[in-house]
Amino acid sequence: MVSDFGLDPTLEHYSCLIDLLCRAGELDKAWKVVNEMPFKANGRCTVSMWGSLLRACYECGNVDLAKLAAQRALELDCRNEGIYVLLSNMYVKYGMWNEIEQLREEMKE
Repeated sequence: MVSDFGLDPTLEHYSCLIDLLCRAGELDKAWKVVNEMPFKANGRCTVSMWGSLLRACYECGNVDLAKLAAQRALELDCRNEGIYVLLSNMYVKYGMWNEIEQLREEMKE
């Protein structure tokens, strides 16, 4: 993109790339992009980026990465109901009943 068209990637470009990688089930590559993108240093990762990663983790069964993605998304927007619902659904899917109780307590706070 930079060499062929002289365009510097924006936050939106990174967000689309992360979403595409997640939809393709490439969680490791998406995680690498999140950690290596230049906007990360400025705290510029978005809730949608973390939400895409959380959704892919839900579908692929990567519970540990899903917890991390949810935590990062909620740090940016602690009132985002979609993140809580997706995390709760993942806990139900994998029979993680203790985590559901903890999540409910967090939501009450």
